[in-house]
Amino acid sequence: MKKLSIFMIAAGLLLIICGNVFYKHHQNPDDSGGSASITTLNGNWSVKIPAFMGGVVFLFGAIFLYVDADIKRKNKGLLQ
Repeated sequence: MKKLSIFMIAAGLLLIICGNVFYKHHQNPDDSGGSASITTLNGNWSVKIPAFMGGVVFLFGAIFLYVDADIKRKNKGLLQ
């Protein structure tokens, strides 16, 4: 569970950073599309996943990491 939470934290940070760096506002609504993937439109990168989703993934990863550490701490106390 610790590896999953670290992966989620890294993925969340990557989504936050890349979502803000590579997103380009399109003037033509036909160019914006509706898919949720990284595509190239007219040679420019465009991220279709909103940046707040990176924050959500980061938050869940941090919660999982905290819960994993708390469970290990409680189990260590029970074994002694």
